Amino acid sequence: MIKLLQNIPHKLARVTSGRKLISEIDGLRFIAIVPVMIQHMAERFERNTTIKFSTSLEDDYSSFLASRGFLGVFIFFVISGFILALPFASYHLKNTKKVSLKEYFWRRITRLEPPYIFWMTVFFIVFIVYHQQSFLAYLPHYLANITYTHSLIYQDWSPFNPPTWTLEIEIQFYILAPFMALALFAIKNKIWRRIAIISFTAIIMGLQQYFKFYLAPTSLTILAHLHYFLIGFLLADIYLCDWNHIKRNIGYDILGLLSIILLITFWSWDFELSNRIIVVLALFFFFYAAFKGIYINKFICNKWIMAIGGMCYTIYLVHLPISEFIIKFTKHIYITDSYFINLAIQLLIFLPVTICLSAIFFLLFEKPFMDKNWLQNFRSKLKNL
Repeated sequence: MIKLLQNIPHKLARVTSGRKLISEIDGLRFIAIVPVMIQHMAERFERNTTIKFSTSLEDDYSSFLASRGFLGVFIFFVISGFILALPFASYHLKNTKKVSLKEYFWRRITRLEPPYIFWMTVFFIVFIVYHQQSFLAYLPHYLANITYTHSLIYQDWSPFNPPTWTLEIEIQFYILAPFMALALFAIKNKIWRRIAIISFTAIIMGLQQYFKFYLAPTSLTILAHLHYFLIGFLLADIYLCDWNHIKRNIGYDILGLLSIILLITFWSWDFELSNRIIVVLALFFFFYAAFKGIYINKFICNKWIMAIGGMCYTIYLVHLPISEFIIKFTKHIYITDSYFINLAIQLLIFLPVTICLSAIFFLLFEKPFMDKNWLQNFRSKLKNL
């Protein structure tokens, strides 16, 4: 039994198709997905519970902390900027193999589309049946969902799975990334290249502030979030050029902790430019600390943390519908008048159930598509049949 449990992280390990596995990135994916899950469950608990809490939610700090879960989305955006920049940056800065745009886009389709289409189809059918809605009335929403255009067309979240608005932004960035990388990483001088990345980030943030791209409907597009991806570009540059031999120091653990405090404290819905700048800097330094700190690095490189982070795409796709289902059975659980204790009970049920179900779904509907040759192998099997 112990040996079986010890083997679970290996079973859940992502397929990297020959590329180097960067342990810190899977660990950071864990850091990103957990706050998102907490926030969405907290929202459903607050909407459905009949408990009269001893402290109002506006004055309860645990409620405030739970509401910070969307910061995990920004962490995901930085990760995407980092990961997508690496092959292009490596080509320009390390003279590695040139990235084929055809292979780049085809890999995005064959890796991400199958599990996405599967789950959006499932949730579309469940939505129609459970809510007794017209199939034809919501079919355009479904088609917009599976083509990553729902936010662009309807300027609103998906009725079947609202968090997928961020995946549409990811796709928009996938399209932009090769051309941005060509412009930025073609600059050979390291100092000027990094000045260019930082300057581009500052210009984007200035335009966002002036035109208020952070407000709907542009808040659901890449226009409001491009600066997060550019943080990933800068980190990819540093990773390739400066971190051949990383020396870790506990001072970076302190920096990482301070960065988390700044993120939680200074993000606000009034979108003050000073606050937004602090959030960007905090994100950058938190990622920096994740690679160079001792204890933060040890935590995110733990095999269990990496395993959960590695299946975050599946978790992200299914966690909200699961929370909607679970809360129907757990909303009547009552322990005390404390919001914190009652939310903790909800999370102790929701998080393990969601992670366990996601592990099964990951093995069935996502991991097979991580092999870049899965389509060729499938065609070969069909020919043999």
